[in-house]
Order: sequence, then structure tokens, then C-alpha cells
Amino acid sequence: MKESGGGDMADAPKRNPISPDAKVKVCSGHTRPVPHIAYSKIVDGTFWFVSSCHDGKPMLRNGETGDWVGTFDGHKGAVFCSCFNDKATHVTTASGDYSVKLWDALNGQDLHSWTHPHCVKFVDWHRSQPKIVSASMDKKIRIFDTEKYDTEPVVWEGHDDQQKMSVHWGDDHNTIYSSAADNVIKKWDLRTGYVTHSLKMENLNSLEYSRANRLLIAASGKMVTLLKPEDLSQRQEYQLTEEAECADLAPDFKHFAVGCKLKAKEYDIITGEEKESHKGHHGPVFHLRYSPDSQTFASGSEDGMVRIWPTTSIIRRNKDDDDKDKKENNDS
Repeated sequence: MKESGGGDMADAPKRNPISPDAKVKVCSGHTRPVPHIAYSKIVDGTFWFVSSCHDGKPMLRNGETGDWVGTFDGHKGAVFCSCFNDKATHVTTASGDYSVKLWDALNGQDLHSWTHPHCVKFVDWHRSQPKIVSASMDKKIRIFDTEKYDTEPVVWEGHDDQQKMSVHWGDDHNTIYSSAADNVIKKWDLRTGYVTHSLKMENLNSLEYSRANRLLIAASGKMVTLLKPEDLSQRQEYQLTEEAECADLAPDFKHFAVGCKLKAKEYDIITGEEKESHKGHHGPVFHLRYSPDSQTFASGSEDGMVRIWPTTSIIRRNKDDDDKDKKENNDS
């Protein structure tokens, strides 16, 4: 068979197809905004994530492909946050129906609900103990036992503002970190119930804790800041060109990702240079999280979509393979 120019089709330069790893994966199914993404650890060679949604139906998905696995059906209000236990056998969800629910991640069974006096905005699971911590819009922080359901929770007065509340377990048994729209980050000693360190940060939008790197990452105004968990002192600060609504740190400590309006951006952790600016969402990016293998990060948006983006390392690797292929074709 001949081309119109007279050359054999067999002689045309061949290019490798784009690696599936370098493609954006779009996860549909939600009908309302997606405010939170939670990944599991790598278990038996694979991992999953849960997308929380204002439609009240958090979805479990394969973390590598984005394929739908199941929906946790039972909340009667928006779900704002979710998290896995260490073995990825159970999931907890925080909801606007004034409850935190405990689910069996293997069969989707609703195991228990802890009632709160107000909407629950955040929940996190202890790394090794059967405990969860919640942050509610009554401005309080509560700790529950996930094995002894009837045990009364430990309760603390949290922050002076009910908006943007988050709470994270530290690496030891006795520490949690919290933040809210009062622009204060707090470190708590659970043995005493007192705040040992606090940090005022203007225009604070989000706080995450990277267990892989043992660092806190805060998005505030046009800044992203890495904080040492010991005393909340600054390790590194990055000046951005746009407002940072949310941010996360890659487990391999090569990049950090930021949600900036409709874009999901990725930056070099050493230089702070912007490496990628991903467009695709039709509403503001509310939350993003890296996968535990640092190969991708997922973003949840007001548009109700979850997008899984390849990291800069994967994009560059695919480009290098393509350039090598072009060179080999030109040389032959």
C-alpha cells in the first residue's frame, strides 16, 4: 500500500503510543461538588481512594485506574471528608447530617454512626490504634474508639471559627494538629488536652499532614509552607503567583501540588518552580491528594468530577521515551 507521496506506509516513522500512565483519568459519577480525596496505603500491591461528595454518596475507587469499586450509601447529608484505617479494611466519613460513620471497606456495610451536635467537616484515623478524631462545626474536636462504640468521646474546645476546620493525627499516640478559618494551626498534647504550640497564618485555606515526610503543608494566600511537626516552625516557604486553595506533598518528596482556582498545579520541591499547570475542571479545585506511590495526584472540584493527573516525573519520562523514539527513527 502506498501513500499519495509515493512512500511505503511501512517506511513511515513509528512513534510509541502515549503511556496510559501519562494520561489524565477522569472519574465521573458524582452529582455535586467533591471537597475531599483520601488515599489508602499500598496494601498487597495496590491501593484505593475515597472521594467525598456533597451528594452524600462517597465513592470507593481503584487508586491506580480510577475505576469505580462501590458507593457507601447511608448518609443523609453532604459528606465532607473520609479516611482509611492503616490496613484499608475500614473507612470513616464525616457528614453534614451531624454524624461520622464507620464502614467496612470490603463489603460497604455501615457498621456504626457517632452523632455530633453539628455538621462534621473532618475526620482522621490514628495510624496504629483503633481511634478516630473529628472536627465539627460546633468548634469542638472529638476522639472516638472504633472498637468500643459506646465509649464516651474525649472532647476539646477547638477553634474560634467553625469554617475550614481540619484535624490530623501525628506520628505518635499523643499528638494531633488542627486548623480553622481563625487562621490558627494548633498542636495538641492528648495526655493533657492542652495546646503546646500554635501558629498564626493569615489567609489560611488548608492544612494537610504528610505522614511519609513527617511534615505539615499549609496553603495560605499565595503561599505554600512546609512546617515541622515538632514545633510548627517553618522548614520551607514557596511564593506562588495565584491563590492556593489547597496543597499536598508527594510522598517521595520531589514535588508538591496546589489547587489554584480551576487548575491543578505541580511544583518542584527544591526550587519551587512550577512544572505543570493542569486544566480540565469546570469549577474551583477544592482538594487534591497524592497517591501513595507518588505517580499521580487526584483533584476534587466544584464541578463534581475527580481527575487523576500524572506527576511531572511520569510526564517527563513519557516525553523522554518519545524523543528517544523520534531520534531512532531519524537515524534509521
